[in-house]
Amino acid sequence: MFDFISKYKIFSQAILVLIVLTFALFGVDSYFRGQDSAQVVAEVGNSAISQQELSMMVRQEQDRLRPQTQANPQAAEYLQTPEFKNSVLNNIIQRRLLLNQATSMGMMVSPEELREVISGVPAFFDDSGEFSVEKYERLLRAQNLSPAEFEIQITQDLLVGRLQNVVTQSAIVSDSVVHRLVKQRGQQREVSQLIFSPAKYREAITVTDEEVRTYFDENRGLFVLPERAKVEYLVLNEESATASVSVSEFELEQTYQDRISEFQTVEERKASHILISVIEDAPDTEKAEAELKAEELLAIIKNDPSQFGPLALEFSNDPGSAENDGDLGFLSRGLMVESFDKALFESEKGSIVGPVQTQYGFHIIRVDDVRGVETTPFAEVRADIEKDIRKSKVEETYLAASQVFSDRVYTDYDSLAPVAEELGLTVQTSDWITRDSAGYNTLLDKPELLQAIFSAESMDEKRNTEAYEVQPKTLVAARMVEYAIEEDMAFEDVADEVKDFLKSQGALDKAVSEGELALASLEAGQEVDGAEWSKPGMVTLVKRQGLHPEGLRAVFGVSKDTLPAHVGMPIDDGRYVVFRVSQILDLEEVTEDDLNTAKNQLQQMMQQQQMNAYIASLREKANVRINNDAIGLEGLNN
Repeated sequence: MFDFISKYKIFSQAILVLIVLTFALFGVDSYFRGQDSAQVVAEVGNSAISQQELSMMVRQEQDRLRPQTQANPQAAEYLQTPEFKNSVLNNIIQRRLLLNQATSMGMMVSPEELREVISGVPAFFDDSGEFSVEKYERLLRAQNLSPAEFEIQITQDLLVGRLQNVVTQSAIVSDSVVHRLVKQRGQQREVSQLIFSPAKYREAITVTDEEVRTYFDENRGLFVLPERAKVEYLVLNEESATASVSVSEFELEQTYQDRISEFQTVEERKASHILISVIEDAPDTEKAEAELKAEELLAIIKNDPSQFGPLALEFSNDPGSAENDGDLGFLSRGLMVESFDKALFESEKGSIVGPVQTQYGFHIIRVDDVRGVETTPFAEVRADIEKDIRKSKVEETYLAASQVFSDRVYTDYDSLAPVAEELGLTVQTSDWITRDSAGYNTLLDKPELLQAIFSAESMDEKRNTEAYEVQPKTLVAARMVEYAIEEDMAFEDVADEVKDFLKSQGALDKAVSEGELALASLEAGQEVDGAEWSKPGMVTLVKRQGLHPEGLRAVFGVSKDTLPAHVGMPIDDGRYVVFRVSQILDLEEVTEDDLNTAKNQLQQMMQQQQMNAYIASLREKANVRINNDAIGLEGLNN
């Protein structure tokens, strides 16, 4: 970038330096002061992580991952679990450890380096391939980020990356190890399978009534209906508020006018310059010499404008632009120092002005092009404006409704109907739930809500629970309507299920025993009568061709000294499988690409192991403490 630039509007350097210094010295938690100790969820040495910071990061990660989990209910549910929250907290702790360590080692990111990184992001380029201030700020606004916040994130990323490079630079992989790995990966083994499936034996398994009764009597603890209840419940979320929200054409047009600056480009001017540098506190004689030199060059250029580029290359003291004929690209108002900025934006296209004095010396400035302010038509941004207004209104409506919801379920404690009628909600009824689980009802299956449902107040007086936020912007209140105590299940009610279970278990045992007998025969050199082997197929460590992962490990664990070789095991679907390895083919040729790919992969693995060990060491030294009570992580490891 250019040495003479001291004021760069989009990077807010003065603010950035203060924030980065504050972070480096005190940690991010300094921005969440004023909270009581109960809201501190973790401490990394003398640096605290607040409940507010954790909640913000959890929600950001949930929003980021939610689109990827829409087709996977189990994965979507994981985003609401204590385990997920714990993983986010550990990521925050890990980042804090690395940032604190980088700071203590004196690592820094200069404003120039930060500027160069951000100005090189293609997402911020305009149609001509130049960095656009307007596009930069617009994209950040869309992510609810200010330039200062974004620049802090980039600074932290650069610091963490720099520390990681220092830690992992010693991860070296020898060529002999890489060569051996490639050979192992490329080795092919011909495998066929003999499968013993429980389904084959199930019908032949007989279970007597006496066996069923014995199992029932010996496992009474399995046949108990727990204490349980059915509840009525209400759900309030943003979807509930959406139906009542509308956006008028007047609101759309008024918002467009109020936010017109967001839909306008800033005036930009393409400039080239020649800098004759002289320090600000230089003697007057040196300044005069520099100014005279600039005037001489200006006179030459005025006489022959085509000389601007060659003179810039020969005489300009700004190496960043001199080699490009002095080209600075497009600049927006306020980007340069004041005197340079004023001369540039008061001149017409094609003008050559100067010498202009700044604290860096004397500039000859050429205005190469002008981009005026352009306004995006209302029709092109109407949908985005409507989306923003609707989102804001939905949030406001939900916020107001949530207050009513919370108040009414408390004041009208003996019924959910009044608040349901007022807010247009539907009272739902659950299936049986217990103190520990609401089954597939993920809205009710929250420990704090279940505890409230089975509280004495709820059970004895049939009171509504208070409103609980069970998911982001989702409130639930419940009321017990039916209750049953723990009771033993009658033998007659479960006899058929027990019999079915014993038949299945017997079939599993039979499959394993038959498989083990077959394996023993094969290892003794005898064939198995009636064996139906699968068609042989070649597998490698990388391409298992549908082979069970545990089976693949077993197959590559057998010696190639005696073939065919056999190995057997039960796999996770209840089948017992005998694997026959009949042929082993070593990789004949190792290519340079294979070696390079394997080396990179091994190096990455070693770097990750080194980094994990380094972080564990930092964590131990920093005395990390987690307040599990404050975040509901009881029972999880720190």
